[in-house]
Amino acid sequence: MASELEELRDLVRQLKADNERLLQEQAAVQSVEGPSNARSDALEPVGIRAPPERLLYIPRERKCPVFRGRTGISVEEWVDKVQASIRARHLGPLDQAYFMLDHLEGEAKDEIKYRPRAEREDPHKILSILRELYGCSKSYVALQESFFSRKQLDGESLQEYSHALLALMDRIQNCAPNVVPNADVLVRDQFVEHVNDSALCRELKRLVRLTPTLSMLQVRTEAIRWEQEGRPSDNGRGAASSLGIMLESVIMSELLGVLVE
Repeated sequence: MASELEELRDLVRQLKADNERLLQEQAAVQSVEGPSNARSDALEPVGIRAPPERLLYIPRERKCPVFRGRTGISVEEWVDKVQASIRARHLGPLDQAYFMLDHLEGEAKDEIKYRPRAEREDPHKILSILRELYGCSKSYVALQESFFSRKQLDGESLQEYSHALLALMDRIQNCAPNVVPNADVLVRDQFVEHVNDSALCRELKRLVRLTPTLSMLQVRTEAIRWEQEGRPSDNGRGAASSLGIMLESVIMSELLGVLVE
């Protein structure tokens, strides 16, 4: 019995020694073959190409200003910017309402905060409330008087004068939406009637009589061109001749449009 136990112990010692030897040999083989295996793994099979790299463009988020009520930017300017930011972020209705509330401060934020929950969580209601409170500081009649009394100022360019008229018309439309259906015609006629240069005023009136479908921007473009090409000289030919060419081109374009139709 003792001899058998001794044989078993010898066998166990032999197995342990063999196991340690195998582990040492395996470690030696891995240390020698490791780099070559890494290189072989990096090689691709013939005929298979790695997919091309694709660049992902992530647009920058629009920065939205804060609206404070009666100070800072106007409510209409803020509405335009907040709506652009919402479109860029693809927000749902509830998230839109929270986004708007996050970009309100002062009395404007308090006004929305103390409204019923149904109004606080409705983006259309929020904009309607803010427009009603902060949208129009003057009456509709007062704004109309400001518009129709606006003339080109000394030293004011034609472009600056047109911008002033367009801004006044925007305020009128924001104060009373859908009340002025022909806003572009009113701005155009006010521009034509009250430019400082009497010769230009006369020629623009003639242009509008001949082609009443011209828009405000078209009339302004022709007025600037007339001004750049030169004012009337002593014999009256300078800008008058350029206006004549302009009128002929406009009439021809109108005729071509009729023929095409």
